[in-house]
Amino acid sequence: MKKRLYILLACLMALCFAGCDSGGNEDASSAAKEQARQALKTDSTAADKASQDRLPYEEQVQGPPPSQEELEKADAMVAFYNVAAATLAEPYYTQAETMLENVRHYLREWTFPPRPAPGGDGKVLARRLASPADMFGEDEAAALSRWVDDMEKSIQSMRADYAALGRYVRDENIRDDGVKGRALAASLEKGHERFMAARDGYLALVEGRAVKAEETLLYGHPLRRQILEARNIFSLYADAAELLAAQAPDRQALGQVRGRLEAGLRRAGQPPFPAAPEVERAYRDFLKQAARYEGFLGRGLDEGFYSPVRQELNNSAQESRQAYNVFVRTANSN
Repeated sequence: MKKRLYILLACLMALCFAGCDSGGNEDASSAAKEQARQALKTDSTAADKASQDRLPYEEQVQGPPPSQEELEKADAMVAFYNVAAATLAEPYYTQAETMLENVRHYLREWTFPPRPAPGGDGKVLARRLASPADMFGEDEAAALSRWVDDMEKSIQSMRADYAALGRYVRDENIRDDGVKGRALAASLEKGHERFMAARDGYLALVEGRAVKAEETLLYGHPLRRQILEARNIFSLYADAAELLAAQAPDRQALGQVRGRLEAGLRRAGQPPFPAAPEVERAYRDFLKQAARYEGFLGRGLDEGFYSPVRQELNNSAQESRQAYNVFVRTANSN
């Protein structure tokens, strides 16, 4: 039977960078984000050493081959994660990031863009995030359902705060030195933190299971090493996006992410490449796009992460995802 590739989508919402860093020393928007950045910085040395010391994928012992039932369950798990990740990248959910950035813009410039359109039906999208029966344990399924509810409540709370802030900005009779405006902005930011906590909890659980399922599906696959290296590259995109979401990104941690990305690109490009020439060309096109992302990350470290650099990071990340999908389609057709 022909071995196929299984796309494990990176959540595109992670590419929506917030803030407008110019190399300053502004505080982060929350203690939770600061703790996350400190954890990344503390663990980076160990992560770098682990990535250097690990055995090549071909030499790792994989154990006995999976049964047909295990393959079917793994396939269903990856399919569910792909749907969930794509759903969370819908405008309905990414509006949380848009509203936060607009409010930060207001606090800097005292101009306020209109509230973004809803971007979809929350109830319909929530059904797509509901876990299939018997895929998760009872406690896990309950946690997933709670996180979906929390995301919906947070978005509605943020939209209400945004509307109230819009009315405040337009009311020329109010003279309070921006006191109420700052209070509404703080309330919206807390809503965003609740949304991100729910979204991240949901994704951590589902992605953790999907990664294990993908490893089952990749058992004995000739391109297993290349696919796992691509997964590593996309996970580093997510690490960089999380760091860049702060108003004052941790430049040391971003430099470490860049170093790990450089090492991952080198490993991914190493021979052998056990596939047809057109498949290898498609994979190397993906690596070229990923190298552009690494280059823009370096530019941001040198010049500051201004909006144009962030946009280039967004563009190159999405273009490398598209190039990777071309590689998958090419490999599946051979």
